[in-house]
Amino acid sequence: MTITPLNTGYLEALYDILDFHCRLKDAEEDKIWGRIVEKLAVVLGTEAATYYSYLPSKRQLLPRYALGAAAKDISGTGVDIRTGICGWVATHREPLIIADAYKDERFLREVDSVTGFKTKNVLAVPLVDRLELTGVIQLLNKGPEPFSKEDLRFVEAACRTTSLTLRLFKLESMVDKVTARNASILENLGGGFIAVDMHGRIMLMNPAARRILGLTGDLPLSIPVDQALMHASRVADILLDALATRKVAKRQELSWTYKGSTKILGYSTIMIQDPQGEITGAGITFQDITAVKK
Repeated sequence: MTITPLNTGYLEALYDILDFHCRLKDAEEDKIWGRIVEKLAVVLGTEAATYYSYLPSKRQLLPRYALGAAAKDISGTGVDIRTGICGWVATHREPLIIADAYKDERFLREVDSVTGFKTKNVLAVPLVDRLELTGVIQLLNKGPEPFSKEDLRFVEAACRTTSLTLRLFKLESMVDKVTARNASILENLGGGFIAVDMHGRIMLMNPAARRILGLTGDLPLSIPVDQALMHASRVADILLDALATRKVAKRQELSWTYKGSTKILGYSTIMIQDPQGEITGAGITFQDITAVKK
């Protein structure tokens, strides 16, 4: 198979877009796609361009950002995905290059009649995040030559990298929210909780665990649990044994003597798994039940 490389101008433009991605500080999609539309229109030398977001509940494409003489006329006007070139692209999830819009039966001539803009040629691509349609980008009137397959490769590459960047932003935001929520839960637990990874290094330790085990607040994470809990070696042994055997303990007790005082801890262990069900570590929850046993 012969691979035709992108021309130097398109490569430079892609580098510029990737640099733009690296400088992003938030994932406000309309603004990001608006900037991408601007960059694509400049590089391809088009007279007009529009970014449409997809509204699944209404099955409509809503113009969020437009460039060109008729930009104000199309702003805010929804497009049914059963009509027009963009509708066809959205419905079929396939790009289109049209050399002469007025010779294509999918073209809506009424739009030109209303706006006074004369559409000549069209390039439209669907914006898809995995299998989910998120929108369409349409570029109009490239001159003097019509749109080419190389133009399409460039536009698809730019849109694909932008979609991936937006997905990464969303995932990071989701992880941050879940992490903050879990941290809040752990911070407020009355009992102790310690989690270790598959190498026996501490991943999490809540304030209650430090208090019950008499640990300093500045004890770092990511160190071996047997090193961190030298004065509470039985707790470390229980965690390492859970890792080795993949077996959990429920409502067990252990006696622990520290600084001349003997305490009884009630504990249970858990295996920590990732979303695919793979074990990624082990955890122990425990409480000081000395007073109850007395």
